[in-house]
Amino acid sequence: MATQTQVAPDTDPTPEFDTRCMTLVRGWQQGDIPSDEVVQGLKDLSDEALTTAHNANQARAEHLSGYMQHYIGNLAMSIMHYDKARRLFDRVGNRQRVIVMDINQGENYRYRGEFKRAQRLYRQAYTAAASLNNVRLRTIAVANEGLMLISLKDYRRAEKALHEGLSLTQSWEESTNLDALLTEVHYGLAQIALAKDAHQDAWHHAHNSLEHARSGDNMHSVGLAYRILGAALTALNDTPAESEFSSPDEYFRAALNVFRELDAQAEIGRTIYSHALSLSERNRRRNAANLFREAMVIFTQLGMTNDAASAAEAQLRVM
Repeated sequence: MATQTQVAPDTDPTPEFDTRCMTLVRGWQQGDIPSDEVVQGLKDLSDEALTTAHNANQARAEHLSGYMQHYIGNLAMSIMHYDKARRLFDRVGNRQRVIVMDINQGENYRYRGEFKRAQRLYRQAYTAAASLNNVRLRTIAVANEGLMLISLKDYRRAEKALHEGLSLTQSWEESTNLDALLTEVHYGLAQIALAKDAHQDAWHHAHNSLEHARSGDNMHSVGLAYRILGAALTALNDTPAESEFSSPDEYFRAALNVFRELDAQAEIGRTIYSHALSLSERNRRRNAANLFREAMVIFTQLGMTNDAASAAEAQLRVM
């Protein structure tokens, strides 16, 4: 999960500039502003900050440019923006925002399948946040590490990290972005439960994920929750009374609609892949093979090598 934070005014962006940046990003998160308009708007703001030689303002625009490029699937561009933002925040002595850049950069490397590099950044961020007694950033760092460990199928350590994240949220002094984080934590715990064949637990966490997503008013979070609900409903082979939809396919289609509206290319690929897994489990092998192929193409284009390999292997299994 990518994030934002605030510290002292002399090292932070000005409130007026930050509001202009976040108005664009929140408009995209809520599905009101197209991603290309947000990307261009943030570029214009970065250029404006450069002309006024305001390093913290420029860093903030570069930070959010990295955030946007990550979610629309331009991982190389996102890495470039986060590197630039980190250098600028380091220049003005904003240690907390440097930590945020490390966490967010870890997310880029996690998506690219460079898990050791991602974990090193999460651990570095966790240690630095602890030295500043910043519980919020410690929480986000350990939760993101937990999600990465799921990709490695290290479910024991992943579950431990996610539960540590849940515990740390009890000490948060303010709730900004808390629902988005809790959406992802419960998403991860649902994945772990599915790996353990604990289907009722998976449904419980998936349902919690959707509740937090809706509370946070973040369309990306809603898409994640719909996707894991589709996977959980597939495993249950029954429809709970509180289920919004009667079939896994409806959940996956709802997730895909959200991510397409946001132009979140990586999540589009992962949703197609998850839907293919569901179809395969329901013996709809031909449809599954087609979706695995589609997901593999998307992952390859985005440089998500680990996901592309998983999709290719899954396609071979069902053909």
